[in-house]
Parts: sequence; structure tokens; C-alpha cells
Amino acid sequence: MVDFFGPVGIGAIAFVATNIDDSFILMAFFANSRFPAPQIVLGQYVGMGSLIAASLLGSLIALVVLNNLIGLIGIFPIAIGIKDLLELRKKDDYEEPAKQLLKSKWLAYLPFLTVATVTFSGGEEIGIYTSVFATNNEVPEVIIIISVVMALTGVWCATAYHLVNRPLIASSIRRIGRVVLPFVLIGLGIYILAEAFLIPSLLLSS
Repeated sequence: MVDFFGPVGIGAIAFVATNIDDSFILMAFFANSRFPAPQIVLGQYVGMGSLIAASLLGSLIALVVLNNLIGLIGIFPIAIGIKDLLELRKKDDYEEPAKQLLKSKWLAYLPFLTVATVTFSGGEEIGIYTSVFATNNEVPEVIIIISVVMALTGVWCATAYHLVNRPLIASSIRRIGRVVLPFVLIGLGIYILAEAFLIPSLLLSS
């Protein structure tokens, strides 16, 4: 029997860890009159769906590789977290991808495609979701994680829309998010490694 709350927690952690930055890009879209809210939401779902699909394809390697070796993929989010820790002092512009794509005239006529392209553009997200699906690869677990991600996508859109008119709150969330995010990623990677190596060893010893 699959543990329901385990996949729910992993899905929520993976989503938050990969979407803190995206929330500010979403706010930039909601603040732009050229992007109707329904188009932004549609684009976000298309982008997230594409990320999930690519990650599932990447995790299929788990079918031909030993489970313990797959567990090593947990090193990936740890590496990203350490990189983010080292870059905390840098002032990154999270809205830059949106600004760059807005310069493309043909994308301006397809607002949802612009949002979807920005959402899908992060390679790190695919690596993290691939790590999650590689170590939580039972069908019920995958379904639960995808359901959590899709549900939180709607919550994320609603939150970004709500924060557009509250820049002071958004600024505080950005500062806190940049500090917390690396530790969330490192914790996620440690959990993946433990699930692949430590937990099975403890079960065998008992």
C-alpha cells in the first residue's frame, strides 16, 4: 500500500522549490495588460505539464538502472541548493526571462505560449522533478505527485495575481524565498538519497 502523505509532501516540496522564482515572473505577466489572466493561467499549466512530461521521460531510466544508482540523482538538487547558497549575494532579476520574451513580436500574439515558454525554460526544474519521479516511481505515487503539482499551480497563479497589487509583501517573500530555497533543495536531495540508500538498509537490518 502506497503512503499517501509521503508523495503529497514530496510533490509540495518539489513544487515550492522549483517555483519560488517563477512566482515573481507570474506577477510580471499579471501586471502587464497585454496578458489576460486566463491566458496566463493556461500558459502556466501548459508549461508545467510540459515540465512534468519531460521529467517523466527522464525518470524512465529507472526501469533499466539499479534503484541504488538512481538514488544518486538526489545529488542534483543538493548541487543546485549549494549553488544558490553561493549566489545569495547576487541580485538576480527574476523577471528577465519574461522581459526578453516580450521582445518577440510573434509570441505577443500568443500570450499563453509566452508564459508556457518561460515556465518550461528552466532546466533545473526538469532535473529536480526527474529526481523525484525516479525515486517515487510507483503509479499511485506518480499520480499523487502530479495531482499535487497541478493543484499548487492553480494556487500559485492565484497568489501571484493577489500579490501584484501588494509589492511590499511580494518583496518580503522574495527576500525570504531566496534564503530558504537553497535549504529546501538540499533537504529534498538528502531525502531522495536517504530513501534510496538509508531506508532500505534499515529495513533489511531489521
